[in-house]
Amino acid sequence: MNTDRAIADFILFLKNEKNASEHTIKAYSGDLSELAEYLETEKISDIESADFFVLRGFAASLFDRDISKSTAERKIACLKSFFKYLHKKGITDDNHARMLKFPKKEKKAFNVFNIDDLLNLLELPDKTEAAGMRDALILELMYGTGVRVSELTGLNISDVDLRGMRMRVRGKGKKERIIPLGDILGELITEYMRVRADVPAEGHYPKDDAVFLNKYGSRLTERSVGRIVEKYLKAAQLPLDFSPHSFRHSFATHLLEGGADLRTIQELLGHESLSTTQKYTHLNLSDLLRVYDKTHPKAK
Repeated sequence: MNTDRAIADFILFLKNEKNASEHTIKAYSGDLSELAEYLETEKISDIESADFFVLRGFAASLFDRDISKSTAERKIACLKSFFKYLHKKGITDDNHARMLKFPKKEKKAFNVFNIDDLLNLLELPDKTEAAGMRDALILELMYGTGVRVSELTGLNISDVDLRGMRMRVRGKGKKERIIPLGDILGELITEYMRVRADVPAEGHYPKDDAVFLNKYGSRLTERSVGRIVEKYLKAAQLPLDFSPHSFRHSFATHLLEGGADLRTIQELLGHESLSTTQKYTHLNLSDLLRVYDKTHPKAK
């Protein structure tokens, strides 16, 4: 049945058989008009084709509009009532909205960089100086691999395998994992290693096997990485509420935007739980569902 015809029949049903109030009629008419517009954008003309996955996409589009909880609940209730009516009339083979829920909003703990802003930030370190080359590699590694700051500062020279284009990091609970390195990172590491001994100030020398050194020749601390990030945020005129951890969140989010699946990102981030990985992604719900439906075998 044509969507507009199905909606018109349902509104008449509410008026004539349910004696619904004018307020309810007006609200439900508006809600179903939004559904009709959504179905049109999805190129769905008959209401029978609006299955659970289509309706879930519509609910996700409401979520992304940041409407109030009460408005969202009313719209979902409207869909359930509408599809219950369609099922009873034999128009659809099931009440496709029966299991529909409006997702809970979670506060995002970290910001994600705009790609253009981040690419500009990565160009700021002065690579003609040893300390600038160090800073450039730090920023590139955080974004290019998603490593934690503790993993970054814990890197030793022996952890980097340029022949195999990979590096070993020690994550939470001292668990080790192998991270692949792209060509750009491989070249940057090679260039940095040539000048690493020049990072310490005059009169100081490298004191250990650490990849990243401070001006005294000691291992760079997590706090120092924070100061380095803040320095370039200021230079790029970006908000200081970004942090080193924002690079990790941006790494995950930009991978997901590019079509990577959550399980692969979980491996790269070193997460034991997939739910933890989900919190690291900052796509809107519509995009998350689109990636899931496109890549997950159970969604086929």
